[in-house]
Amino acid sequence: MILIAQPVANAIAVPRLLLKALGIKVTDKTLKEKLENHPDFPSLMAVSDCFNEWQISNAAYHIPKEEYKAEELQFPFIAQIPANGGQFILVHQIANGKAIYSDEKVKRKEITEEEFLKSWSGILLYAEATEKSGEEGYFGKKLLETIDELKIPAAVLILVLSVVLAVNFSAAPLDFNLLLVIKFIGIGISVLLLAHSVDANNPLIQNLCSLGKKNNCNAILKSDAAKATSWLSWSEVGFFYFAGSFLSLLFVPTSISLLILINICALPYTLWSIYYQYNHKNWCVLCCTVQALLWLEFFAAMGANSWSLVFSVPTSYIGMLVSFIAPVLLWYILKPALQKSSEYRLLKQQLKKFKYNSELFGHALTKQPRYAVPNEIAPIILGNPEAETIITMVSNPFCGPCAKAHETLDRWLKTRSDIQLKIVFTTADHEDDQRTKVARHVTALSLTNNVALVEKALNHWYEQREKKYEDWAKDYQINIREEVNEATKRQKQWCDMAEITFTPTILVNGYKLPEPYRLEDIQYLIN
Repeated sequence: MILIAQPVANAIAVPRLLLKALGIKVTDKTLKEKLENHPDFPSLMAVSDCFNEWQISNAAYHIPKEEYKAEELQFPFIAQIPANGGQFILVHQIANGKAIYSDEKVKRKEITEEEFLKSWSGILLYAEATEKSGEEGYFGKKLLETIDELKIPAAVLILVLSVVLAVNFSAAPLDFNLLLVIKFIGIGISVLLLAHSVDANNPLIQNLCSLGKKNNCNAILKSDAAKATSWLSWSEVGFFYFAGSFLSLLFVPTSISLLILINICALPYTLWSIYYQYNHKNWCVLCCTVQALLWLEFFAAMGANSWSLVFSVPTSYIGMLVSFIAPVLLWYILKPALQKSSEYRLLKQQLKKFKYNSELFGHALTKQPRYAVPNEIAPIILGNPEAETIITMVSNPFCGPCAKAHETLDRWLKTRSDIQLKIVFTTADHEDDQRTKVARHVTALSLTNNVALVEKALNHWYEQREKKYEDWAKDYQINIREEVNEATKRQKQWCDMAEITFTPTILVNGYKLPEPYRLEDIQYLIN
């Protein structure tokens, strides 16, 4: 049996591995957002639809095991594994009775072909790169993603450098320096434990907690034993201890006497923590690391220089008190904001499940008023004229959101053949109105039945920063006949009848797009 991690994480990691194997440029952030926004995520349908958007040729197959022949398969492909709710692996090769696969945990692991067939559902997704495959604007987005990923490491590096520059390590005893290093590491581990209390699904923490076969941080950190009181967790106590004692050593070196005594008082807790984890047959890597650090502190303090200070008196009790109060205040200022942020992400995920439910969308859509868009008003028609799904955009040529909506729809038309787009312009319908001039011009172009020309003209118009009709019209000269004037007049009448109060207004098969849906939300809900 092939064992893989959580289905959701797996459903993102494995497609990412396939993209890398094919050399297709798509940022991790875009991949995650697109897959999670798909109504059928996690599934191979979600992967296939996203690949289609990036113009990646792909196809899914269901191969009955009695018809399976390894030599007829093309590699690499994503295979569906029914275990644990349905997960994916990337199969690199099957030959000579061996199968080589990768997932988010292992890279190119070899198992027997028999083991693979026992766990495989027979469903696979094969993909192939084309010349157009990849994400538009990839390099710019990748740069922004890299900068975002480096924010935390940069902050940690600045903090470490600040400490290094603030401490005169050459003048301080070795055991003193060692204590500083241990406490600094303790702060880092404590921060990870605090992060777990705010977001237990953090990928870094999940990876650390999944080290080893019997490690289960959630089982330990979510238990009652993880709390010192109903309002104070041991993770918080650890952070206060390491941060406070670190600051005390840094700014009040003579406080080492009391800090050693505090460390000795903390050692019985380490024995209880290890006993609890052993007794429950679950181990928390981060918790065990904290216990190890507490003992390392003790052994570091056994140096002669340190023990000679145990019974000395600190020169500044106030400085030591401030050192311990500072991290407490910092955490209780940050904690509410971090918890609200976590709650916001949870609510956002729940909203996505609601919004991206195709049945709920269909029900909400058909409850809206329906308006026919007759050919008599001469709408601009793009896409597949035979498609059953018709999207109508009521647009203002000078509307910024309309330009963004047009960009989105144009991108869909490039990768989908199952939709038809109709564009209706809302204008004042008089000669002095710039909107009317643009609408009549585009309508006249559309009556030539040159779809490529109309697409080019519309794209050119909406891409302009400063929209000047006269300059644009020079590139797309056309004779505007009386029938065009009549068409814009009928479009205005239709907009008044349909009670169009803002642009862009989106209709799907004649139904107005209901709240809270936006155009970007319905990409995978229409078919």
